Amino acid sequence: MKKGKKILFYIVLVILIGVFAYAAYHLGSYFWEKHKSDQMLNEANKFVTTDPDNGQQGSGNTPTGDPERITVDFAALSELNDDIVAWIYCANTKINYPVVQSYDNDYYLYRLLDGTWNSNGSIFMDCDNSADFSDKNTMIHGHHMQTGAMFASLVKYNSQAYYDEHPYIYIMTPTQTYRMDIFAACVVDSTYDIYSTYPSESIIYECISKTAFDSDTEYSGGNIVTLSTCTYDYDDARFVVLGNIVPVA
Repeated sequence: MKKGKKILFYIVLVILIGVFAYAAYHLGSYFWEKHKSDQMLNEANKFVTTDPDNGQQGSGNTPTGDPERITVDFAALSELNDDIVAWIYCANTKINYPVVQSYDNDYYLYRLLDGTWNSNGSIFMDCDNSADFSDKNTMIHGHHMQTGAMFASLVKYNSQAYYDEHPYIYIMTPTQTYRMDIFAACVVDSTYDIYSTYPSESIIYECISKTAFDSDTEYSGGNIVTLSTCTYDYDDARFVVLGNIVPVA
């Protein structure tokens, strides 16, 4: 092999080794962060139990009452992190997470419950909201992870079949359990006016008009919850799911 070709060969080899090492590092970091995120959430889930009085079967295997719900020990959770203000749960999905709130919307974007940096982040309530869901619109944010974790499954509300299987989501707080009865889901810009504690009625109805599924639930005119995650329809796009917030026993 001529000297020039030999030098070129080694240069290419070094580049390929560098690319491989870079890819291996990022792949390893990805799985390590997922492991740490799962570990943190498993710790929080120690304070969550299934409610045995819900989701019971009646005669002919007909469900009676509400589907499966959970009970959350918020007093114990507060010792893990006193920023936890709620818990969000949708049966038979990956949505089963504590909801935190900080002084801004950046802190938990890439942090776990213990404050360590992690690309999975945490599910968090908008910093402009009151933690008791007393605002006209309470906004809850979460990442769209490729693993299907966090709020990735929200985009499935583009399907009628998925909506039919999951027409509502439970949200628990230290003082009240709520059912979020879903009436809209659509793609919006990150600066869309639904991101407000008091959106106009016209904005809410615009979201309804862009919804892919037909719902028996109508917008009540009362307080709502907006769940938000990234989507990849275009740059800076978001997918939002809207529902009436209904106190339940």
